[in-house]
Amino acid sequence: MSRFLFLPALVTALLTVATPALAAPAISADRPVYDFGTITAGKKIDHVFTLRNRGDSPLTILRTKTSCGCTVASVTTKTIEPGRSAELKTTFDSSNFRGKVTKTITVETNDPVTPGYTLTLKGTIREEIVVSPRQLNLGLVRLGGSKEVQLKVENQGERSLKIVSITTPMPQVKAAFRKTALKPGESAIVTVTVTPRTEDRFLSGYLSINTDVPGRPEISIPLYGSVGK
Repeated sequence: MSRFLFLPALVTALLTVATPALAAPAISADRPVYDFGTITAGKKIDHVFTLRNRGDSPLTILRTKTSCGCTVASVTTKTIEPGRSAELKTTFDSSNFRGKVTKTITVETNDPVTPGYTLTLKGTIREEIVVSPRQLNLGLVRLGGSKEVQLKVENQGERSLKIVSITTPMPQVKAAFRKTALKPGESAIVTVTVTPRTEDRFLSGYLSINTDVPGRPEISIPLYGSVGK
């Protein structure tokens, strides 16, 4: 090899040895995905993720973002030294969900490779009390008369429950039910009677079904329709 070819290679090698790799933080989590299994609607899930800095400079947590207001997250420290860890505490409120759900928390940091690190909560929400239909479309209700519709309240949980009351802010609407205690698998029929007032043109409101179900004591059922002669 001529010395003209050897010298550039030697210079490159020396520069590589003399120039250290730039220090940088690197975020990771012991278990970035947490499956909470199957729970009943209304239960709150508390879980702690462990975040680690596998880099060689301090990791700064800039902020955390959740995919919806049903989930809150807070970290024990904003700075994680190399080789150290921190806890990120999360709480998911399942009150307004059913079926399979997936919620995410994005941790924004100064990690140059993964500036937005995603953590996941997932599972299945089972309703303990099911009301059908989930909304009441009254259609056209005639002035001078009334209309009756029915709701079914079913206990799909594993313990007995009680219907405490059914209320509505609408004076035109009355709800009647006879069965208040429901064992698992039992149901009750609620008869809703609507008698429009002379000044009514549209009907819009809701029924509140109040029970003794922990975490979900009240279920709102939208109610709407129109009034004609």
